[in-house]
Amino acid sequence: MKVEWRREPPSRAVLEVELPAEDVAREVRAAAARLAQRVRIPGFRRGKAPRAVLERYVGRDEVYGEAVEGLVSNAYRRALADVGMVPVGRPEFEIPPLDEALPLKFVAKVDVSPEVDPGAYDTVRIARAPVAVGDSDVDTAIEELRRRRSHLESVPDARAASGDFVMIRPTAVEALDRFQIGREVLVELSAGVFPAEVEQALEGAATGEERTVKVGETGLLVATVADVKRRVLPPLDDAFARAVADLATVDDLRARLRGQIDADAQARSEEAYEDQVLTAVLDGAHIELPVSLVEHETEHLVADLHESLQRRGYTLERYLETAGKDLAALQDELRPRAERRLRARLVLDEIARREGLVPVQEEIAAEEEKVAAELKLEKARVAEWLAEAGRRETMIAMLRRRKTVAALVARAQGGS
Repeated sequence: MKVEWRREPPSRAVLEVELPAEDVAREVRAAAARLAQRVRIPGFRRGKAPRAVLERYVGRDEVYGEAVEGLVSNAYRRALADVGMVPVGRPEFEIPPLDEALPLKFVAKVDVSPEVDPGAYDTVRIARAPVAVGDSDVDTAIEELRRRRSHLESVPDARAASGDFVMIRPTAVEALDRFQIGREVLVELSAGVFPAEVEQALEGAATGEERTVKVGETGLLVATVADVKRRVLPPLDDAFARAVADLATVDDLRARLRGQIDADAQARSEEAYEDQVLTAVLDGAHIELPVSLVEHETEHLVADLHESLQRRGYTLERYLETAGKDLAALQDELRPRAERRLRARLVLDEIARREGLVPVQEEIAAEEEKVAAELKLEKARVAEWLAEAGRRETMIAMLRRRKTVAALVARAQGGS
């Protein structure tokens, strides 16, 4: 068997395989024997009909088809092994008509693992912006706590303003599903929950007034203002600090909130900086992703979304209907994310290989304990679970990539 191969973009291998005539003839005879065993021909016991009779009964094309299937599948596997190629998709074959007296030359095209050039990843340097938590951030958090503890009070003599709540009783409705005649609805002004035309029309309204609103081209709402309510915040005093956080004073509450806000801000900053460093590394890397690999990763993202929706009691079909898109549009939307995930995974794996980065046993054990806590399983059971379907290898690969990102981040900040 002769094999010649070449790479074509993007990450596609083309194998030209030639099988000698004697191999072709041998496989045709074997194919005829296999067919003779499977086909019942009147007047002959199974497997005993002469080939000429078999071909008259089933047709020569059936014999040749059986032979080609065996020849090509076996030769394709051998050719991959000879050139050391690892496919990542299904092959496409170009097979000429078979002649058992001649060699068989066929072409196989298949996506393969891409060659990864991580570029000058070790030169990436990015200044990290400091995180500062100011008094205004604490004030905002305090006001949010007060809003959560607030209550609404009617203000009969007031006219509704931004931030007020207006109770309306619709008397006429056209082409607006959110309103029903006679059913009271509470509208918060400037909240953006209801159509902007409705919220704007209710500004300045007083209890007992009627408002008529046109919404879009066909919508109409006529409603009576049943009540105007205003949010009343609890006083900011030590009693409030005790109620919301079991702390003695407002100063104690502000100190705790400042610490929490600072911790959250630091975590967001670290995540954003990691993404910034990884983006810079990926921008300098060169990798041609095979189409089949991208499509496979896109399907993974669709499956992840489906699972997430199911946990929340939704279906993918309902999500697509609400979003006004079909499955093909969703796949187009997710494809760039799939490409980035693949690029990140392959580039980080190559950097880890070059740098000799592997998770140590302590890191693996810590991750196993984390998994045990999340799944609420004993450690022995977790070990069994990880041994299934390559989960342990996946976990170790994740730890290796996490370690690689940490090394890139440390270097980008000025480390060696």
